[in-house]
Amino acid sequence: MGNGKSQSAISYMNEHSDQKFIYITPYLDEAARIKASCPALNFVEPQQTRKYGFSKLTHTHALIERGENITTTHQAFKNYSEATLNAIREHQYTLIIDENVDVLEVCDIHEDDIRIAVEAGYVKFEDSRYELIRDDYNGNAFREMFWFMRSRQIMRIDTEEGGQKCSLYYWALPPDLITSFKDVIILTYLFEGQSLHSFLKMYDLPYENIGIKRVPGGGYSFSKDEFYIPDYVQHIRDMVKIVEQPRLNSIGDDYTALSKNWFGTHADEAVPQLKKNIDNLFKNIWKDSEAEERMWATYKTQKDSLKGKGYTNGFVVLNLKASNNYRNKRYLVYACNLFMNVNEKMFYTKNGITVDEDKYALSIMVQWIWRSAIRDGEEIYIYLPSSRMRKILNDWMDSLTEGGSADGVQAL
Repeated sequence: MGNGKSQSAISYMNEHSDQKFIYITPYLDEAARIKASCPALNFVEPQQTRKYGFSKLTHTHALIERGENITTTHQAFKNYSEATLNAIREHQYTLIIDENVDVLEVCDIHEDDIRIAVEAGYVKFEDSRYELIRDDYNGNAFREMFWFMRSRQIMRIDTEEGGQKCSLYYWALPPDLITSFKDVIILTYLFEGQSLHSFLKMYDLPYENIGIKRVPGGGYSFSKDEFYIPDYVQHIRDMVKIVEQPRLNSIGDDYTALSKNWFGTHADEAVPQLKKNIDNLFKNIWKDSEAEERMWATYKTQKDSLKGKGYTNGFVVLNLKASNNYRNKRYLVYACNLFMNVNEKMFYTKNGITVDEDKYALSIMVQWIWRSAIRDGEEIYIYLPSSRMRKILNDWMDSLTEGGSADGVQAL
């Protein structure tokens, strides 16, 4: 984090203004920054306008057919149709992905609908995947499902809940969404812990690590042989102050403590005690901190069970990334223990991919931490009740101070 990935991408695009780019980012304000930083490329954000039927996707397709440079969000990018991908191939676009893109999304669909679509010959089922094979449907009942299936397959994952066998359905990112581009650059950190890395391995899509270098004048650019390491790495142990009081940390001694399932099975005693620990931390141990300096996270479903006077408004979603809006925060609480969704993990395992759960947890946690004042070189204080998450963070900081490198930018 903070080693100039976005600035390097901006430099690269400005230096290659003869090429066509699609830049996708988690947030609209970052899309606006790309537009402002690359004036010669005339980046366009797709809009819901009357001319294009109030559809961003229709506007996007029209822009790509004209060869315009586009900046948009992850979500819009996931729905590109085959016709849009053909236009991307024709114009030889370069794709720049800012941060990880989720590979699987829960599909709110009933198994009876899927079964009827298969029996009617519109959908084919093979190797746990549903694929649209006829596109001449003009009815209403399946319109939305078929519309999505024009750009994405549905994956079925068979599992058990409460002793009963059941099937869960997910929209899956198609490999063509990556391979249709001339070049792809992924701006991220700790890539091997992210779902997009598992996706590339699953489809045997090769990639190489590239780095960042400083250039005269204070700028940044991509480099295949230089790996710029931010100054904070040398002093990280002095900057990140982890709460090590056994009385506060004992609640997270078990390996799975503070996982999603733990909150569900410990709602009567342990969760109220965790809230008391956080209250005590802000009221007594960090009593001199100001409310606007406080930042905390847990699972969205547990926010109400842990919120308290003096810190409730400092809640920031646990997987936030690519935001500079919280750089005044110095007193942090990360009340969760992250594991990959068991069904997503099963999906990768079935396809021969081994998931590193600790790298997965680290990649999300450090992005959240780096939204805070540490990005400006200031000391921060953090309470990590989970012993597992504390160990993951401590091991990572040790690896950096001992000369470990940052896997900052990936390129296909």
